[in-house]
Amino acid sequence: HTLGDPFSFKQMRLAVDRIIRAIHDHQPIMIYGDYDADGVTATAVLYETLRALGAEVDWYLPARLSEGYGLNVQAIRDFAHRGAKLLLTVDCGTSNIEEIRQAAELGLETIVLDHHHQPAVLPPALAIINPAFIDETYPARALSSAGVAFTLVRALLVETEYGRTLNHPLPAGWEKWLLDLVAISTVADMMPLRGENRILVRHGLLVLRKTRRLGLRALFAVMGSAIERADEYTIGFMLGPRLNAAGRLHHAGLALELLLTTDPARAQVLAQQLQLINQDRQRLTELALTEALEQTASQTPAAATAFAPHWSPGIIGLVAGRLADRLWRPVVAMAMNDGQVVGSGRSIPEVDIMAIMDDGRHHFQRYGGHAGACGFTLNSPADRQAFETWFRQRIAQAWQPDQAQKELLIDGRAKLNEVTAPALDILETLGPYGMQHPRPVFALERVQVLQAGTVGPTQQHLRLTISDGRTTARCIGFRQGAQLSATPVGGVIDVAVEPSWNEWQGRREAQLKIIDLRQPR
Repeated sequence: HTLGDPFSFKQMRLAVDRIIRAIHDHQPIMIYGDYDADGVTATAVLYETLRALGAEVDWYLPARLSEGYGLNVQAIRDFAHRGAKLLLTVDCGTSNIEEIRQAAELGLETIVLDHHHQPAVLPPALAIINPAFIDETYPARALSSAGVAFTLVRALLVETEYGRTLNHPLPAGWEKWLLDLVAISTVADMMPLRGENRILVRHGLLVLRKTRRLGLRALFAVMGSAIERADEYTIGFMLGPRLNAAGRLHHAGLALELLLTTDPARAQVLAQQLQLINQDRQRLTELALTEALEQTASQTPAAATAFAPHWSPGIIGLVAGRLADRLWRPVVAMAMNDGQVVGSGRSIPEVDIMAIMDDGRHHFQRYGGHAGACGFTLNSPADRQAFETWFRQRIAQAWQPDQAQKELLIDGRAKLNEVTAPALDILETLGPYGMQHPRPVFALERVQVLQAGTVGPTQQHLRLTISDGRTTARCIGFRQGAQLSATPVGGVIDVAVEPSWNEWQGRREAQLKIIDLRQPR
């Protein structure tokens, strides 16, 4: 499998020609990104490339709490006032019809780089590069935003002969050093690891292990992780959360600066900041989740709603996701932000939460999302309880809890003495793992619990030592501390595990990650 021809995007030629003209004519270019890991990395991909090609370029990331997702008119007015002539949106813009119309009135032409669903009415942009559009002809349809940006970069480099026609020549293959960013975005934004994405992540991991980015190297040092053995787990559970935490609790500009900085001292400061912010994010999420579980304990089995005015709006999506996964039902979590009730919803495969929200659009000042997740702002705080009642009743009409169960697919049975270093190395050759290509899960049947306990700042993780009579192994169940009562020492259980290597502070050891456990049948 090879990467697609970037010019097979219907409007790629139009976008490339306009960017080259802006560089030739010294027209200021503004990149408008998003505040999550995908938006931040995509912004970095474009910014580094355009600077290397000699463009006058700057970037802008909105504040999650005060500006929200997508373009806003005030920022566009500021760009125009500063003399910008070309606006590149990345990981946003597809639905910003009015904002892009106003940009045109202010003399700003807009090119949209995005991967969100196609709306009924398109914005009046000069060009839209979006692989998710129904009639698009690019072969890879599920790229991350950084993947889309990288495709534009490939087109620009071909068209300018690697910058030579712009008097800013770059070495052949220069773009490969952007693949660490593309891999981070693809994994962190949970894109399917098939086809082109698989190529991008496989090669991106090789680049990440040798990255030239001082900020990423500093962040790995702070995390206590060996950068030369970085993998998709490192991205999904260590790098991604830290980059996302900046936008959730502070400003995503910290994460973007970390990716772009060439100052070693600044890299160290930013890495420490992101580490501390992520620790705050973890603490706040665990506290909110505990409160949310108390609120939902007595609610209808079909749906759950949770609200607290003191929760940070930046973590309610995480709370909703954790609740939905644990309760296996559609969930809405809400908090207060600037006098308004803001919410985030997460669903299960059996329920299209956006179809539900469409039925209740009269409750919302604004809302958006897709089948599995949504975000919204209620019309008034006084409407919250009425909305919660309506949501739970509407979900109850759509499905019954006994209609579905959370499926766990087992790839095979295994004995503990089969989980060896050579076996783990073979499993690693089948990676990278991720969406639509998950790590293999094996059933260990009738193993005895030798030790059981919980670990973590809030004792949220389950730690077991198990034996099959001949071999002993340790297992970790992340966020499964509540299962401790089901694993008495001396008892016998069946446990489903993901075997993998665990890298921590320079040590490498086999790890059995607990996916589920049960009493033997």
